[in-house]
Amino acid sequence: MSQLSTSVQPTIKQLLATDALSEAQILCGQVNLDRPVSQVISATGHAPRQGSLVVTQSDSVSTADVALLSRLSGLILVKTSPDFGGLAMTAGASAEGVSGVSSSVIGASTLSDASLKRLIKRCNDAGIPLVLVPSYGEPGQVIEDVRFVFLRELKLASARLYSVMLSIALEEGLDGLVEAVSGWLNRPLVVETADFKVLASRNMGATPASQQRLLSEESLKSLREYKKNLQALTPKVGPQLDGQADLHISPVRLGRRLVFPIPLSELIAGYVSVMIRPQDDISQLSEYMQPLALACKVDFSHRLKDSPSFAVTQRSLLKDLLSGRSVSASDQERLERSFGFDLCDGFYVFAVDVGGASQGGESTGVIYPDEEFISCDAEGMRAFVVPYLAKAPETWRKYADDIVARIKELNKGGGKSPAVRLGAGRLVETMLELPDAYGEARQALVIGSMIHGEGEFALAYGELGVKRLLYLVFDHPELERFLDETLSPLAAYDDEWESELVDTLRVYLQQGANLNSTARTLFIHRHTLRYRLEQIADILKVDIDSQEVLLNLQIAFLIKDMKEGGKKK
Repeated sequence: MSQLSTSVQPTIKQLLATDALSEAQILCGQVNLDRPVSQVISATGHAPRQGSLVVTQSDSVSTADVALLSRLSGLILVKTSPDFGGLAMTAGASAEGVSGVSSSVIGASTLSDASLKRLIKRCNDAGIPLVLVPSYGEPGQVIEDVRFVFLRELKLASARLYSVMLSIALEEGLDGLVEAVSGWLNRPLVVETADFKVLASRNMGATPASQQRLLSEESLKSLREYKKNLQALTPKVGPQLDGQADLHISPVRLGRRLVFPIPLSELIAGYVSVMIRPQDDISQLSEYMQPLALACKVDFSHRLKDSPSFAVTQRSLLKDLLSGRSVSASDQERLERSFGFDLCDGFYVFAVDVGGASQGGESTGVIYPDEEFISCDAEGMRAFVVPYLAKAPETWRKYADDIVARIKELNKGGGKSPAVRLGAGRLVETMLELPDAYGEARQALVIGSMIHGEGEFALAYGELGVKRLLYLVFDHPELERFLDETLSPLAAYDDEWESELVDTLRVYLQQGANLNSTARTLFIHRHTLRYRLEQIADILKVDIDSQEVLLNLQIAFLIKDMKEGGKKK
């Protein structure tokens, strides 16, 4: 592991000058108090980092290994005994078995603790300072006080702290950086990409799937606020930034997880998360996590720019645009360059759902042709944006068939392809119209699912006709009343007499009220059909040859199908 530079690391002498260690007594090693401290730990472990300062209770280190002590910058014992002065030594007592102990530092009483005397001898042989600190309450609190005194010294110059983190990141990568900072903070850490792939971790896993969508949305909100604050400081605008505004991108709290989004090219490229405790000072932790996120940003810029995963940030911005969220002019330009939107004459937008893929608001277990088509997750389905070229015009159906065929091919397993349902918006000409086109595609997908259930379909919003209007009033009670008055008497007659009048009427309407084609479809005689139609007219008390009546009956069947979710009658 690389070490913090001496100019950045606090020394033991600096720590002893703080209030937390104002009553400390130096038992040996006064000449080595200028040793830099790389981290504060509560136990030596098997291989402590070079320069570590161990702060622990005295009775837990009486058998410390000399080889391990030599790696430390010093050892601080937290003594819980009320007669703290009785543990100090006179110069005469130190001369009996321990050399190099200053009588001006040690008290006047005689040391009777043999284990402590042996530890003084070992620390003296290892050449490290041994410091005794009283505890009048919880010893663990003293340990935490020393740890945060150390951190406070580190944060006196955040620029130097960032420089140290950046050096570790460049020399040892994210793994070394996470290990170092996790040791400083004594907290689990994890670094993830924007699609929640773990890049480096220390005792902490990836963001739970149930929280990923919320984190993505909250991070984008923080990013927009961060960008607004930065824009308020530009020379053209002038220093109009509110004193309370945050010049860093704000962290997101998810239970015991505090997440710091990593912005890259004005997008979210990844996340750094730290585990927090109920009593933690979030602002104090942020003093160290913000430089960490900044150091990780450098690694992300090299790691992601030339890799396919960098497209995740572009898809996130596309999702914002399709969802109708505010997108800046610079973000629009970035999308145009990334996807070639500036070279096309229009756009088709498709909303796609794959059978069994939507769980918890996100598409799961489905492979999408991201390298061939522009797409992103949106509201529990997949949105596709297809640029339209006037020189080589294609209908929406051609693009839809290509997308469906490719999804089936990528997800074909056991010789069976998944059911793909698709809704298409109308052709639009500009990027600003993409939210409207996506809304139409999504509505076409929803209406198609109401009519066809779990079956496959491809429907265009512009071809839905009156179904679009029915969808707008779908929950209105008058719609149910209309259905009851139009078809319910006929259904009741079928149930009572086991007839097939509802099915006969459906086929008759599908065949455009043509007697011959309807009779052939139903495999019945033309006279039989005519008799059934007369029965239908009598039961419903309508003129079956009236165009208005036929229109009403067609609409009633549409309502029936949408209500029943495409069940076959």
